[in-house]
Amino acid sequence: MNQLFTQLALLGGAAFLFFYCTSRPDCYDLPGRWTNREGQVLVFQPDGKALWLIQFGSQFDTFPIRYTYDCSRNPATLDLSGFQAGPLTGKTLFGILEWAGDTVFRFDAEPGASPEVRPKTFNVEQTMRYYRE
Repeated sequence: MNQLFTQLALLGGAAFLFFYCTSRPDCYDLPGRWTNREGQVLVFQPDGKALWLIQFGSQFDTFPIRYTYDCSRNPATLDLSGFQAGPLTGKTLFGILEWAGDTVFRFDAEPGASPEVRPKTFNVEQTMRYYRE
């Protein structure tokens, strides 16, 4: 009887770990103000609009943009578009996002004309970490 109980407990634990590890990744709300603590701030509004603020010395350049966030994918996707000035004019940044809690995420993106340029994995040299302000 003890042996049967032990086997059932082990089987139940294994099933729990399998479902826990393959479940949907954490998904948090994006709207709000986020900083990479290196001079870039993203301000996401609930309506799909955002502001990208980039600091140059004591001045900020502000770029109004649009975003599309899909947390149902693994990894989650975050696309930034609607650039009206600068080197990204007319382009979209196709990105991936991974949460490290509800106040921190990392983001990696590539500019392009279609989602095929979207990174598949996070590149250590290009990934930025953003913190909720």
